[in-house]
Amino acid sequence: MSEKRYQISPIELVQWAEPRFSKEKKPAAGLSEALLSSYETAAGIRLPDALRDYLLACGEASLNYTLHTLYPPEKDPKTFNCHMAFTYDYIKSDMDWFMEHGEEDYEELAKLRALPVERWGEVTDNYLIFWAENQGCWLAGIRKADLDQPNPVVYYNDDDDMYSWAPFADSVQSFLLSIGLENLAEGRGVHSITDTAEIQNILDRGGVDFQRLREPYPFPGGRFAHTCLDTETDTLYVYGEEAEGRPAYLKVIRA
Repeated sequence: MSEKRYQISPIELVQWAEPRFSKEKKPAAGLSEALLSSYETAAGIRLPDALRDYLLACGEASLNYTLHTLYPPEKDPKTFNCHMAFTYDYIKSDMDWFMEHGEEDYEELAKLRALPVERWGEVTDNYLIFWAENQGCWLAGIRKADLDQPNPVVYYNDDDDMYSWAPFADSVQSFLLSIGLENLAEGRGVHSITDTAEIQNILDRGGVDFQRLREPYPFPGGRFAHTCLDTETDTLYVYGEEAEGRPAYLKVIRA
């Protein structure tokens, strides 16, 4: 009887996938406590528990860079290029560049330049950026004011700038799960099965309990993607609920 693990966590997903799908076929590696602590001290923050735990367990895994890309922390919190940083620091850098080159501020930058930093929240919140879409279409971040929460909402810059942000996922864990599943499916010829009868037949053949597969995750925002990992056959079943403009689907990923 094969062992089934339902609703695996983002960490469990990467720990299963990394030694099977990465080029090196090595176990997932994490970032060091020393690096995270150094970054937190320099930035004057503590990372949310859900993100911190993930980085310690899986921060160096290649799955984080297969498609959409992790922005890991550096010791210097103002290291912008593909590293974790705050949007206010990006904006301040823009201000310096425009002044240095004698360029006229664009509208949003002019609004902020007219205010002390303490009042920038009247125009836009400050976000900690930690992930990016593979073509740079969006960045994902956490409001600085929410960093004291263990598993806060994740936002994205919906107008492709540093000023306009909208909710992306209801929690860090739901974000990491959805990104991890998307990165895992990338380039592996995984397709979505949408025929209801075919979905049921595949699950029956694999001995997957459809009712258990559809149970929600224990964290906010995890109800739209559901997983069952068959550890004997090394098969991951991913079920997506019906959503606006999209039917329910099943994806099967085999090692």
